[in-house]
Amino acid sequence: MVALFDELDVDGTYRAVRWFFYERLPEIKRKAGAWGDYSSPSVDGMPKAPSAGNGSERRMINHSRYASALYAVRYAIRGCSITSQKIIQLKYIDELPNWKIKNQIGYKGNGTYNKLVKQAALEFADCIEPAYDYYSVEEKIIPDLHAKFGTKMGQSEAKEGQNWGHHGATL
Repeated sequence: MVALFDELDVDGTYRAVRWFFYERLPEIKRKAGAWGDYSSPSVDGMPKAPSAGNGSERRMINHSRYASALYAVRYAIRGCSITSQKIIQLKYIDELPNWKIKNQIGYKGNGTYNKLVKQAALEFADCIEPAYDYYSVEEKIIPDLHAKFGTKMGQSEAKEGQNWGHHGATL
């Protein structure tokens, strides 16, 4: 019997989301020119000396692609539940330690907190797909963050996800 939907690998999806926020998002921010925040990159409107060739056009297009990715991330976070939004902001954007996050969201135990963190990752993975479609972001900039069991591709994605998030953050 063939399953209608592949089984979602929760731990693999969590690792993929963690990898995205710690490894991929900083690169997107650099390429969009949005240092220090994940909000909208700004263009100052000041005239610049034209550069030779199509280099400036290529840089502007590249900047625009990554700026759209930042809009998609912000849009996806807003699509998550309030608790998940707080967790994503505090854990991945502000990079606070877990004990501070638990205090701010009002959960003391590790078990409940760990479930909430994984839930936030699942919600973000669900919300980023329509967000990158809405903002026309290429999958090579923001990949599908769902890890799935049941397909060869899904199994390799889940295995690859084990290496994601070597940033040092722990649950």
